[in-house]
Amino acid sequence: MLKQRLEAANVVARMMVEAERAIENAIAATGVLAGALAQGQARAGLSAVAADPAYSRLAVSFAALFEAHANMAALHKELEMVKDAIGLRNFPIEGTGDAAKILRPTGGNDRVVPTAQVA
Repeated sequence: MLKQRLEAANVVARMMVEAERAIENAIAATGVLAGALAQGQARAGLSAVAADPAYSRLAVSFAALFEAHANMAALHKELEMVKDAIGLRNFPIEGTGDAAKILRPTGGNDRVVPTAQVA
């Protein structure tokens, strides 16, 4: 029974790490989108008024992503209590903690050239 609980906890932990990565990747992609929107607006010579509704939608999207991120952090705490309640307090769970989310350096950003500032 304990073995099955530990296996189930490990499956849930791996899925949670995947979900957290997806949210964090979405936050990063939305940040890139924000920059592209500002640069596109400047290149097209549009006034601030022209893109204001788009920026409002982007802000709402960002807020929802950060709320999802905060909720995942709260979920960690809840699942920690479940882990303790089912007798797994002293058992390590795979894929949990910050070490599971550390990205290995690839050197892929060494040649990145910064883009021009928006006027």
